[in-house]
Amino acid sequence: MKWLLCFILTATCKFSISQNSLTLLFSKHYSFVHETISCFKSSLMRKFSLFHILACVLATNIFSQTIPAKHDPKADPNLSPSFNQHINPELNAAINPKLNWNINPHYNASINPDSNATINPQKNKDINPNKNKMLNPMYHNDLHPQNPGWKGLYVFNKDNDLHGFVSSAGQHVILYFDSKYKWIGYLIKSGKTTYNFFNLSDQWTGQFGCYDGILGFNFFEKDGEWRGVHVK
Repeated sequence: MKWLLCFILTATCKFSISQNSLTLLFSKHYSFVHETISCFKSSLMRKFSLFHILACVLATNIFSQTIPAKHDPKADPNLSPSFNQHINPELNAAINPKLNWNINPHYNASINPDSNATINPQKNKDINPNKNKMLNPMYHNDLHPQNPGWKGLYVFNKDNDLHGFVSSAGQHVILYFDSKYKWIGYLIKSGKTTYNFFNLSDQWTGQFGCYDGILGFNFFEKDGEWRGVHVK
């Protein structure tokens, strides 16, 4: 039985038995077995470390989202504001909040959460993901873009590179995630074609989104400046 144990352990760790070890095997089995087991443990730890690294890499790849062509402005130029002037606020005054104050919350009190309590999540818990678990992606994981069954839209920068993800959590709430799948805030519908952006502390950042009239919406800074961020 001892010979069988030594043979298995030696073969597993690819350990070559020295002449001294063979001599000791006949005179004192303990030293040889101890040396062989140490080698086996060392080999096993190396294999486990490699397995752990591979597992982490595979797990990361499993949760990576692939942008469907119907949502990708690089695959379909009609989705790109730089190609399609109808969805570009710099070329279409109707969707530019600097030129159309009806869609600018800083000039239209009805779509400003500081003036309208019904669209302010601090005052209306029904639209607050931090107060309403039904809207929270940490409770409803199907709303999280790292969920394999996730369905949502994609956020792009001015170069049409992936910038983040958005999930519709209800009729009035859209969850916002960065490109690393981190939940960073949410948008509250403020009007027929407008949304205000709140951080996870439920503070309105002053940023807002406006429907582009055809395919998705554009994201604007507090001063109404568009930096090319759009959702498809």
